[in-house]
Amino acid sequence: MTSLTRSLYGGRSLADWVRAGGRPQRPTTAHGARLGWHAYWFEHNWRAQAARLGTLALPEDPVFIVGLWRSGTTALHELLAACTTWATPLTWQCFNPSTCFLTPAPTAQAVRRPMDAGRIATDSPQEDEFALLLLGEPSVYRGFIDPRRLRECGQTQWQPAQPLPRWQDFVRGIAAGSPGSRVLLKSPNHSFRLPPLRALFPRARFIWIGRHTGEVLLSNLKMWRAMMAMYALWPCPAAMLEQFLQDVLRAGSDVLTRCLGEMSQQQLLWLDFEQLRADPRRALARVLEFIGPVAGLPSASLAQRLDQATARITVYPGTRASLPDDDAVRQLESVMAAARAHFGEPARPGAQS
Repeated sequence: MTSLTRSLYGGRSLADWVRAGGRPQRPTTAHGARLGWHAYWFEHNWRAQAARLGTLALPEDPVFIVGLWRSGTTALHELLAACTTWATPLTWQCFNPSTCFLTPAPTAQAVRRPMDAGRIATDSPQEDEFALLLLGEPSVYRGFIDPRRLRECGQTQWQPAQPLPRWQDFVRGIAAGSPGSRVLLKSPNHSFRLPPLRALFPRARFIWIGRHTGEVLLSNLKMWRAMMAMYALWPCPAAMLEQFLQDVLRAGSDVLTRCLGEMSQQQLLWLDFEQLRADPRRALARVLEFIGPVAGLPSASLAQRLDQATARITVYPGTRASLPDDDAVRQLESVMAAARAHFGEPARPGAQS
């Protein structure tokens, strides 16, 4: 399955960035030649697609699922995609962005995710960040390949200024594949791009899913280590990942603070992971109420889809964890509490906090 190879080869910009890191320490056969070969054909195929994609319109009102990594964004993405008719990027498209609008879908396959019990299928909803990464746009996921530059990638992520033209063309292609459908996009990385995304998509709706910070940190350590073990060409320096995750917490606090000051309750909805885990059907109904009617889908059919989706897709509880005694953690927890109070569902009488 091409989505989980041991190398992330993409466009010229990504190849140049990888090459700037020097000679890989992980043994790789003909690394330089393979990097150049893949970049050459990637660019050749992308140009063939881009000539058409650039003439298409961007979706007017996409739905973005955001929140820090390991907060439940994948579960929410899969559930929403299953109970609506919305267009969303699939795994085979995100890992083959230079050819996915030129070729048919490959034979369906599935593998286990490297960091947990979840499974990834060729035709399952996927994070468009992987397409963005391979297309050569700035992404913190470059750190999967070269962990030595992880914090450098993060600094670019926390202060996005790029218009991401190739990613925009990829989104145009996804939208064109399902005319008239709403577009559903999910990437924790988009959390830090909220200001430019709001400018690009004034009618977009954002769902921020939040989770206990201690559990997020513990799960992120496992996820980033697993992805680096699969893709890294260099070892991760000691304490680099822990320092990066501190940067993440501070950046998350900053962007949520901006949301509180700049966004309305009609633009952003707060959803707690525990709400999704405890009662996924009710959480999904709340999300759909916030977004608006699903075009072309009668309420009875939607109710049936909600039942089917929640019966088929499991929201795993994850590992319980205590809250670290740390200033960045306390700050994020405080800002999340404010965001929950402002953008979340009003507490029901007798409900536990």
